[in-house]
Amino acid sequence: MTITAEVVSQADEKIRRLESQLVREYGDVPPSLVHEWIERARARFGGARLQDYVPLFVAREVRASARAFPVEATEGTFLSTWARNTARRLLAAELPRRWAHTAGVARRAEHVARVLPEEERELLVAAAWVHDIGYAAEVGDTGLHSLDGARYLRRAGVPDRICGLVAHHSGAAAVAELVGLAGELGEFPDHRGRLRDALWYCDMSTGPDGHPTTVQGRLAEIRARRGPDDPVVRALAMNGDERLAAVRRTHRLLRRAS
Repeated sequence: MTITAEVVSQADEKIRRLESQLVREYGDVPPSLVHEWIERARARFGGARLQDYVPLFVAREVRASARAFPVEATEGTFLSTWARNTARRLLAAELPRRWAHTAGVARRAEHVARVLPEEERELLVAAAWVHDIGYAAEVGDTGLHSLDGARYLRRAGVPDRICGLVAHHSGAAAVAELVGLAGELGEFPDHRGRLRDALWYCDMSTGPDGHPTTVQGRLAEIRARRGPDDPVVRALAMNGDERLAAVRRTHRLLRRAS
């Protein structure tokens, strides 16, 4: 039996839809791992004569991997509890969609934290809860939400490490440069490393409604929602590779821990 290009294309489209479904179905599993499992299963079954069955085989293998994935949550302590309550107060009523995204990022952080040194786990979860509070009217000042959020946290006496994580999360330095606030953002140190990567990973693998997504899907959503002239979108041309590199590094840590 000859496998035509049309048949393969149809199977590919089904697998793309399957990936989105599985990412939602297994919210505790990092989307990058779901993607890797799909590609691995796809390579294994891609040459099957009956291409209609390939998505079924792929789904079965990925679900088996997902069920075996170890899920461990980090228990909240005073700092993360304060961060969660602060984010809820500032965002839940005024910006419910932003609050949903924030809660999704924090859920992702609770599971990703297990690959970090113990002393950094609580910092990641707390930073995840407060990373977007700069969008709230009470907090906003300069219009650069990462800077405004970090300044608010500094005034509240939050540890400098968290202030810096919030200030520089997900490539904020490029946005600051475009809007003329690079000097102000420089008030906060940008500590590169696993903790920083992990926060970027959690943000970039969570959609605007809090659902898990792939980093490619997240970037596409940002471009579609904000439009080409928005500084956040323009910044992607400057730091898109840096964002992807942070995601890849965290993905490798998660893969080794799985």
